Amino acid sequence: SSSSSSSRPPSSWSSASNANGNAPRQRKPTPQRGAERGYGSPSKREQFVVNPYEARNRGFSSRGDDQGDIERVSKILARRGDCSRREAERLIADGLVIVDGVRISEQGFKCSASSSEIVIDERGARWLSSKLTVAVNKPPGYVSNLPAAGEVAAWTCIEPRNAWMRAMEKVPIDDLKRVTQDAKSLNVVGRLDKDSRGLLILTQDGALARSVIGGNDVEKRYIVTMDSDVRESHMRSFNGSVQLDGAELLPMQVRRLGNGSRTLEFRLREGKNRQIRRVCEKFGLRVVDLERVQIGDVEIGDLPEGAWRVLTPRETQSLRELEFE
Repeated sequence: SSSSSSSRPPSSWSSASNANGNAPRQRKPTPQRGAERGYGSPSKREQFVVNPYEARNRGFSSRGDDQGDIERVSKILARRGDCSRREAERLIADGLVIVDGVRISEQGFKCSASSSEIVIDERGARWLSSKLTVAVNKPPGYVSNLPAAGEVAAWTCIEPRNAWMRAMEKVPIDDLKRVTQDAKSLNVVGRLDKDSRGLLILTQDGALARSVIGGNDVEKRYIVTMDSDVRESHMRSFNGSVQLDGAELLPMQVRRLGNGSRTLEFRLREGKNRQIRRVCEKFGLRVVDLERVQIGDVEIGDLPEGAWRVLTPRETQSLRELEFE
């Protein structure tokens, strides 16, 4: 329109006629980026990758305009169970992730969660598989979270003299050294309160930690001893609908260990703060001993109190897959 053309700045090629009176030379239309031009020459793809799903934000057309499942690659990898978000971001930064045949290094890179092929290369896979997970038989009095003044952290159990070598004959000595050197940096997976004892898992593996902590499909088993007799009314209450802090808990499975015993086995699929102790107090019972003996498929077995061992590959894989079954 005339109004739009008058608002444009004048240019030598767009005037009504040139100095010779000839009609103005018409400019060839620029091919639409991302369509006729493609996405760059193969030689440049490794150096700079245009994210086609981000392209529309820069004024380009995009192959992904009609797709509703566009997400960050790091988020897709984490949800898929390959690694944690933080680990995925490190892999991308190091150029160890390939999307649809193109190696990427941009943290915000997005693609289709359903149709894009996302691969972690061999070097990245080796880095992820080198992460170790440890089981500790935590003694009472040790804290699984950050210790306050005068408290002792559970990770301090992870030292050479406490290694349960009977269960680690096939573990490379370099891995054992690495665990003891990096013990302080291990992440606790499923805390155990100071007064309780038993199985505590610590890991370098972000995906495993997310899998165990993130879902309610992880069964944990505890052996709990009371200070007084447990009546049948208590058993009905434990195995019925139980509320704590105004919210209904997921169903618990509770059974006696022996006739008339004060010792019970609790199976839980959630772990609210001091849940078992508080539920017992709610029904008039006081816990005098609480030991966690199993998380998922990992059992404490004959691991002595205060000792530690590296989890087997089978145990590690079973924990990593918990959230994605």
